[in-house]
Amino acid sequence: MPHPIPTHFAAKPFFIGAGQPLQAPPIQRCRLSASQSTSSAAFHSNNLADQHSASQQASRPRAVASLEQETTAVSSNVQPLSKGLHSAPRLPKSKSNWRKPRLRVAVDVDEVLGRFLHSLNKFCEEEYGLLFDIPDYSVYEFAKIWKCTTDESNRIVHDFFESQHFAAGILPIPGAYHSLQRLRGSCDLVVVTSRQHCIRQPTLAWVQEHFPDVFREVHFGNHWALEGKSKAKSEICRDIGATVLIDDNPRYAVECASAGIDVLLYDWNDSYPWSKTADGPVHPQIQRVRNWTEVEEALARLGAAQEAGALQERQ
Repeated sequence: MPHPIPTHFAAKPFFIGAGQPLQAPPIQRCRLSASQSTSSAAFHSNNLADQHSASQQASRPRAVASLEQETTAVSSNVQPLSKGLHSAPRLPKSKSNWRKPRLRVAVDVDEVLGRFLHSLNKFCEEEYGLLFDIPDYSVYEFAKIWKCTTDESNRIVHDFFESQHFAAGILPIPGAYHSLQRLRGSCDLVVVTSRQHCIRQPTLAWVQEHFPDVFREVHFGNHWALEGKSKAKSEICRDIGATVLIDDNPRYAVECASAGIDVLLYDWNDSYPWSKTADGPVHPQIQRVRNWTEVEEALARLGAAQEAGALQERQ
């Protein structure tokens, strides 16, 4: 059961960028100028090692330094970074040159790739004496669960971003990496996360550390941010040509399914209360999956359906 917010909760000073130093790279301050705001980053892992000097490699982890070198800031919330990528696959006219179409799959980060809430709960217990566990989160809205204002919950989360619990404590979801390694042969994989711009660099470093050579791009929605514009996941998926979203949040699932995007609603081992709502959700383009094996199976079916539709159009 949720515990009431302790009396010292509201009195804890709110700060951005003044917490414990993170492992490289440090967290970007949340107050961004227009030129600093970014939403997307492309991974070009095959060229990372050649783009850094020996002194940089010696002073910081290769993956982190590489991502900082490769990341390109953009002015809009969503913009494909690789000039060679297209929004959707095009079928060649020549039958002899026809290639099987590839699914373009958007993958969420928190609770789909990594155990964000598990680490956040540990931080809340140590810093605020708040005792919560995964079953307590009937909705993925922290202010409602912690019985505090939205401003207070945002303050706690941004303090969490400054902590070692965030910097080095988020564990990957079991099975995700090996499944994604297999899927990259038949799917174009990109990250679409609601995470804020101010944690762009540590997010890129975490993705590259735990999922190397898997994702082509990372796109940030900047939801629940202290500053900056946000972008709906349905808009991000539309702009980058993603036809499938893997996400644990039913609100995003309904939003994207209503926009014509197939959604795999991820509920790890049926352990996410927030992914279960009174109305399901029920939608013909939403499928529930409980682990990454079921994700692979669902994407195989969607890929077969896409291929069949493409062949039918050619006849």
